[in-house]
Amino acid sequence: MRRAIYILFMLATLLWCGCERRPLEEMSNTHYMRVYIDEDIPNVTTGLYNANYKRPRYTQPEVLRVILTDLTTGEAVAERFLRQRGEDERGTYYEGWVIIDPGRYGVIAYNFDTETTIVNDSYHYHDAKATTNEIAYYLRDKIISRANTDVAANERIVYDPDHLFTASCGEVHIPFVNHIDTITTLDGDYLTAHTLVKTYYMQVRVQGIQYATSSVGLLTGMAGSSWLSTRTMDADDNVTLYFEMQPGISTPTGIVRGENEDVMTIYTSFNTFGKLPNEQNKLEITFDFLTTYGVPYSETLDITELFHTPEGRDNQWLIIDHVIRIPDPPPPTEGGGGFAPSVDEWEDVHTDIII
Repeated sequence: MRRAIYILFMLATLLWCGCERRPLEEMSNTHYMRVYIDEDIPNVTTGLYNANYKRPRYTQPEVLRVILTDLTTGEAVAERFLRQRGEDERGTYYEGWVIIDPGRYGVIAYNFDTETTIVNDSYHYHDAKATTNEIAYYLRDKIISRANTDVAANERIVYDPDHLFTASCGEVHIPFVNHIDTITTLDGDYLTAHTLVKTYYMQVRVQGIQYATSSVGLLTGMAGSSWLSTRTMDADDNVTLYFEMQPGISTPTGIVRGENEDVMTIYTSFNTFGKLPNEQNKLEITFDFLTTYGVPYSETLDITELFHTPEGRDNQWLIIDHVIRIPDPPPPTEGGGGFAPSVDEWEDVHTDIII
């Protein structure tokens, strides 16, 4: 009898604890959410400078992450990954259900599948920031223009960031209802996520490109991060962007070193959180070339004014009106080198060998 009473007591205790700790998933706590994305991205999906050139890589996000935060502390109180993707006349959207008590919250949403763009402090509304990694050491070791310089020791050279679709709302109101309602902004609309990253197109002409095996660009004066809630860059985060150049088209030029020599256009599309706003900040692009004859070549240009031209400001096209001239390979040397002595110079040497 005593054993039976003990068992009943334990079962009652477990039942009480289980009911106490189980989250209540009532209809009033379940809310539908939809977030649209704006896919009109200059130099990626629209406004291409040359449609025949290689387009920047772009794929729709696989999933959006939504975080709801306490308005007082800014700390996260709920999150949800929106994996269900759909389309209507307004565009592509992601939808799902969020379980949270009625109240007023801040909301941040962003795509969760980027390779080079990293979101730090995502659980805090005001501190969530997107950034990108510094380039690998083996890439930095190959940058000839930064070799053995004092400036390079403190220079942060980073990959250009992937496009990050972000949406934020300082306050959404979730009322007490007895049905599944929809989370919207205070004006009753769905959230729309826009990319936090700009894509610029850049090109420059090169003479003697046949002597180059590869070329990379290094652009100074760029912002290395941006806050999600305000969609503003961190003006104190000064970085240098690293990107590879692509071969474009050959065009005749009036200034050549030889007859019928052409000039090749090289180009790229790079992403950035934005150029730093300081008017005194110098925006320099350095092109590093690895030549076929083993001698590297580097040239640095000031392109600060290009960002203020109509093409740079309205279309984000940086068309550099300059011809880079890669030096001709040195002439071959005559005679043997240091590792190929002439046999005629050898003489017989006679000496006794002690055994």
